[in-house]
Amino acid sequence: MDMSRFVKFCCFALLFVPFGLMGQANKNDLEKRKKALQEEIRQTSQLILETRKNKTASMSQLKALNKKLSDRMRLINTIQSEINLLSNTITSNSKRIQDLQLDLTRMRETYARLVKRAYMNRNQRSALLLFFSAQNIQQAYKRLYYLKTYTTYRKEQARLIEYSQNELSGKMKVLRTDLNSKQALLGSEEQEKQELSKEKKEQESTLSKLQKKEKTLKKELIKKEATKKKLDAEIRKVIEREIARERAAVKAREAKAAKVKAPATKPKVSDPGKPIEKKPAAAPEIKMTPETAALSGKFEANQGKLPWPVDKGAITETFGTHAHPVLKGITTYNNGIDIATSKNAPVKAIYDGEVMGVVSIPGSGDAILIKHGEYLTVYSNLGRVTVEKGQKVKTGTVIGNAGENDEGVTEAHLEIWKGKTKLNPALWIAR
Repeated sequence: MDMSRFVKFCCFALLFVPFGLMGQANKNDLEKRKKALQEEIRQTSQLILETRKNKTASMSQLKALNKKLSDRMRLINTIQSEINLLSNTITSNSKRIQDLQLDLTRMRETYARLVKRAYMNRNQRSALLLFFSAQNIQQAYKRLYYLKTYTTYRKEQARLIEYSQNELSGKMKVLRTDLNSKQALLGSEEQEKQELSKEKKEQESTLSKLQKKEKTLKKELIKKEATKKKLDAEIRKVIEREIARERAAVKAREAKAAKVKAPATKPKVSDPGKPIEKKPAAAPEIKMTPETAALSGKFEANQGKLPWPVDKGAITETFGTHAHPVLKGITTYNNGIDIATSKNAPVKAIYDGEVMGVVSIPGSGDAILIKHGEYLTVYSNLGRVTVEKGQKVKTGTVIGNAGENDEGVTEAHLEIWKGKTKLNPALWIAR
């Protein structure tokens, strides 16, 4: 064994550093995801307890159960990812321990031979004799250099054995910890699977009860869709009004700027004999004032970081088209997201803006519309409103309280519009 082996060993050891750090990063991400899912399941469980107060099966109860099932499966998948990550780490560490044990055996054998040779040549006179018996000064120098290198190498070998022994002990300790963690995760996974099985039975039971109320559900759906259309119409009125006001403000500014920059020379008269070329009509463009554009940019910059409108809650229905959970062949469209929350929970503005309207919709409580440049946030199903039209609000300003839906569940509805386009609020609020 020569000095190059030591260098090779160190390089080999360094290869494990980035993988370890990457593994740790993945482990931390999975742990955060697991805790977030556990919190969502806890909140949904509270919601289910609330819906159970109503002795009959309800759509709110079914939605909550569906969400809980979805979160539970995601939690099981996250735990499984943690187990896989630990398994890979355990395999890697086990291989590393085997390599270290093999290296230690070889290094100890080499060191034993070095110690034996050093003992046999322990007489200082032998070293001097080797030096003075050289045939010339060059040979004497080489022998002296060899003796010095040999001693350094022997000391380095001893240090390397100690380093490897410490690393082996550390790896074995980590391995024992990982094995215990894996065992705990396997137990946790099994427990979550048992909970999932119970929840599936409860979901199937609730679904079966609701399927017997098909006529009632259809009537409720028609009523809900009518309420939704009324709110949608009110939102569009506000949007049209704001677009008209914005256009007027831009037009007034342009007219003022044109007066200031009016040309001093007479306009050029076209040649009467030359046909006038007609330019193609430009596509209509919705212009914004600099203030509106600036506020829009600030709102956009916070996509994915905006706060939730309530302190605690669970999204029971997401944005977009959904197959009805009970009525076959029927789909519904959600303009925003529904968030189940605690009774009388304060509802807050998710960004700085101006209240453009407070609308009362029978069957949907009150709704508040807040402008953020060309963006509009809508908060509906409010039981109480604490702001008025024209009022400026800041991020986190309490604008009202969440109301109860037809089934007695406290729920807040959030929509985000950009002009006349509906956006998915889940992509804008913090996860």
